[in-house]
Amino acid sequence: MKDFDLDVSLEGSDIIITYGPTFRAIYYKPAGSPQLILRQRTKCDDEAMLSAVWKAANDKARKLGWIV
Repeated sequence: MKDFDLDVSLEGSDIIITYGPTFRAIYYKPAGSPQLILRQRTKCDDEAMLSAVWKAANDKARKLGWIV
């Protein structure tokens, strides 16, 4: 699997994932929901990158105690 240099940050209750100057994905976890929900993301067809972005967002959510 290709290694992507993703930037993961937290802005309020949003997990922001960026890759380079053109890609951005925003995830949040609604109260009572067991998982993250994608709020918005840049259009992208690279399945490997989207998988890495999802994993990075979930890893951050676990570190924050949002999900198990």
